[in-house]
Amino acid sequence: MGNSRSSGVNKEYATIDTQPGAAGYFSNSVSVRYLRSKKKISKVFFSIRETNTDISAAPSALSTITVVLQFMCEGDLGWTDYIPLDASTLAIGNRFEIGDLGASVHWRAGVVSDGFTSGSVTFGFDW
Repeated sequence: MGNSRSSGVNKEYATIDTQPGAAGYFSNSVSVRYLRSKKKISKVFFSIRETNTDISAAPSALSTITVVLQFMCEGDLGWTDYIPLDASTLAIGNRFEIGDLGASVHWRAGVVSDGFTSGSVTFGFDW
């Protein structure tokens, strides 16, 4: 199938099912503040999920992929990996609200070059 992005009126997703290149593969970025102020969106969610619709039919097809969530503030020269306050890691099945209303803060998610082993996951933002 190949890695892909899916953008829409209420989403920014990416799907990974092949090894990304040296730069990794990322969703398009979103600004929670922009969505709230210009589009009147009250909440933005981030999730990671298996792409296959019925993983119980093929349990050996569970994905081994590490997704990173990143943010960039105004003036930053690059993206910073988001680390939860409890130092936990992101995993397939995570879904939570991104509550950041900082000015000019953008979020994206992706898989870096060594974050893919096997399978297929879809991840990103919806509102």
